[in-house]
Amino acid sequence: MAPSDESGPPQPTLDRDRATIPCEGCQSILHGDGQPEPSFLLLDQLTVPLLSCDDHLEQFIEICELTSSNTADLLQHRPAGGIRCPGCRLAPQNPSQPMIPVQDGAIAVLACPEHQTELVSRFETGLQTRQDLTTDLGTSSSSSL
Repeated sequence: MAPSDESGPPQPTLDRDRATIPCEGCQSILHGDGQPEPSFLLLDQLTVPLLSCDDHLEQFIEICELTSSNTADLLQHRPAGGIRCPGCRLAPQNPSQPMIPVQDGAIAVLACPEHQTELVSRFETGLQTRQDLTTDLGTSSSSSL
């Protein structure tokens, strides 16, 4: 999925260019030597391994949480129930996993294409929801003066 050439703010998309990540923490985890241990996002029925620095993981989860009535959890260890999706179980072995840009960092989503797409969609929806909430708050406080 390539980024759009339309004008306007850049939309989060799956990105394969790891060289453009300004966050040193993300760079270290995504480009460092060795095999970093993933964190695991538990959101609704999803259990998805993610790689990123702690700050960008938290930002990503806060935004995705806006798309759910449940709280998202982040585990620093493999979940007791494991990962149910066979494609997601095999995905961490793929070295060319796409990433989702988050502020000045990125999240590597170690999941099957279906769950990658679902997380990108939730993240985009969460960003739009957050923007709508902050825009509505700014507009309603101005009009009430």
